[in-house]
Amino acid sequence: MADFVYSTLGIPLGSIIYYAYSLTGSYGIAIIIFTAVIKIIFYPLNIMTHKNSIRLLQLQPKLNNIKRRYSGEREQLNEARYELFKKEKYSPFLGIIPLFIQLFLLMGILRVMYHPLEHMLRLNQDVIGALTVAVRDLYGTQGGTGEQLLVIEAVHRPENLRFFQSALTGFANSEQILHEIMDTNLYFLGVNLGAVPSFDGLSPEVVVVFITGIAALSLCIIQSFFSPGAMSQGKKTNWGFTLSTVWVMTYIVAVTPAGVGVYWIVKKVIDIANIFVLRAIYNPRKLAAEALEQIKASRKTSTQLREERLVKKELRVRENADAKRFTSAKKQLVFYAVSSGQYKYYKKIIEYILDNSTIVVHYLTSDPNDSLFKAAHERLIPYYASQKKCISLFLKLDTDIMATTVSGLGNYHMRRSVVRDDIEYISIPHTLLGSFALVRKSSSKHFDTFFCVNAHRLAAYRRYEAIENLSHRKMVKVGYGLYDQLIESYKALTNKANEKPQILIAPSWQADNIMELCIDNMLESLLGNRYIIYVRPHPQYSNMFSENMQVLTERYSKYVTTGEIVFEMDFSSNESIFMSDVLITDWSTIAFEFSYCSLRPSIFINTPMKVLNTDYSRYEPELLHVALRNVVGLSVDVADVVNINETVTKVLAAKDEYKEAIRQVVEQHLFYPGRSGEAGGMYILNQIKASENKMEASDNRISQHECSGLDTQSPN
Repeated sequence: MADFVYSTLGIPLGSIIYYAYSLTGSYGIAIIIFTAVIKIIFYPLNIMTHKNSIRLLQLQPKLNNIKRRYSGEREQLNEARYELFKKEKYSPFLGIIPLFIQLFLLMGILRVMYHPLEHMLRLNQDVIGALTVAVRDLYGTQGGTGEQLLVIEAVHRPENLRFFQSALTGFANSEQILHEIMDTNLYFLGVNLGAVPSFDGLSPEVVVVFITGIAALSLCIIQSFFSPGAMSQGKKTNWGFTLSTVWVMTYIVAVTPAGVGVYWIVKKVIDIANIFVLRAIYNPRKLAAEALEQIKASRKTSTQLREERLVKKELRVRENADAKRFTSAKKQLVFYAVSSGQYKYYKKIIEYILDNSTIVVHYLTSDPNDSLFKAAHERLIPYYASQKKCISLFLKLDTDIMATTVSGLGNYHMRRSVVRDDIEYISIPHTLLGSFALVRKSSSKHFDTFFCVNAHRLAAYRRYEAIENLSHRKMVKVGYGLYDQLIESYKALTNKANEKPQILIAPSWQADNIMELCIDNMLESLLGNRYIIYVRPHPQYSNMFSENMQVLTERYSKYVTTGEIVFEMDFSSNESIFMSDVLITDWSTIAFEFSYCSLRPSIFINTPMKVLNTDYSRYEPELLHVALRNVVGLSVDVADVVNINETVTKVLAAKDEYKEAIRQVVEQHLFYPGRSGEAGGMYILNQIKASENKMEASDNRISQHECSGLDTQSPN
């Protein structure tokens, strides 16, 4: 490594310091010239990095959208970032290059500073070897990085002159060599640039340390105001970077020769000047004005941040208390949910269990605002635990059955228990037409039991088992609990015919959905045809991209006033869904829920399909949620959305034919319509009863064994 640093960095950098010193005769001025030359050499890279940082700043709103869209989905997040960078021709690695260059330069500079005999005086290695051996004998040292600096210091002392003359006996021009060393002056403005700062006696070199710290702090502060990279960061992040940078720089200078400190001081001063030069040429506030406005608008106030910290503190206290209650409770049945909205998938099953047994249902949720905390049933006990906290809770889980609609058991925060190996983990469906294309490849690998909606899904699970060579899992025909709830709600409506056809646009929130690709073309085609148009964005989209919804609402405010368009942002009711005559979506499962319940047609826009598992075709040669699109309605390409009114007219005219076709689909592709809670609940109760019987039989065997042992030991 030393040879690499010497040949790659020491020689070229040493040449710069040699010529600079030869020209000026001042070590300090030579270091200043050396620093300036280095900055000039790398200035083109500096410009490229600055422009690259501005490009990143311009992309920040899009990156924030990606971050919000794929929150909690690391693989998709990284993939989306990569695709964006590729499309926009941004290189994230270009910003790292200067950092690596600085590290290599520092190694080279230290090499030059610690070896002035090689680089400033260019003495041959034999002479340097003789001098270092002599200085070891003189001071009784055992070598070290600063030996050449020690040689210069020792030669400058008159009492050591004869000693070094003797050491160089046999070398030609020995007197000239010693004369050159004695003429070498490492002092600059009263500071020995070859000496390491000493804090014991507060040597003059300590001043260099403090000035370096001030220069580094000044640069970081100025960067926080004018650097494109810092403009996209919060104050807390910028100050954290500032303090860490100042600390590292100050420490390095405090333990190396003062010449290194002079290099850093000069470099920081040049960097400060360079910031203003680049700002004049490529001003990020002008080139990324729109992005900066969006960043500023989305940035939280100090009051909001303070309130968030207070809420987090309160949640930690609540979480610890709930985790303690959960761990200490004797459990037979646990349900787990990530968010409040998942209870609807368990509702029918839980209600059946509560009505037909005395079992206590323990409901663990990672949503502190889960509506279940307002539930009033004494045997339905909710607990809050963040996903991070759930890692330990799952590993220590002690229960007979754990049921969840969350996929990915064995990954992320959901792990199988290490306390019990006989827990039955049940996967509960959260969609009418699930698919292996929509989940990670290993997401189904670690469950013991699957509640199945239809025969197609059951067959797909069996095919997955065979191909992946997995043990035989339990497949339970249950149906879909949410359908049962929705059909009850639908039947409770008056369901009278609309005076004007009601069209509901209800997209998904995945990337490239209707709201992002074709909402304007769709509305322009539908307007003016005596429809009442409801636009109901997905709740996730509404929360993450509220600014987009505001712009859209303002754009069509004229039609909102006349009642031709209704932007529905209240998702507490399903009335607008089931009162509609036609539903338009892309890939949202709401379309099948609408059609299954109302027996009315849906229109599907063929936006890019979300695929999380590219091997899905091995397990599902046919995707049911794709095959049925043209059975319960019609599918339309994005390019044909401009004529969507023609498709709406067509399906409305054929509503009776669709009614019968959809009824047949429900009969063929849904287990136990209206009885899913009973099917799922009965299975769970039977499994718990079997577990109790198994435990009772085990206790009886233990008791009999103990009694038998007493008999054999009893006296005659």
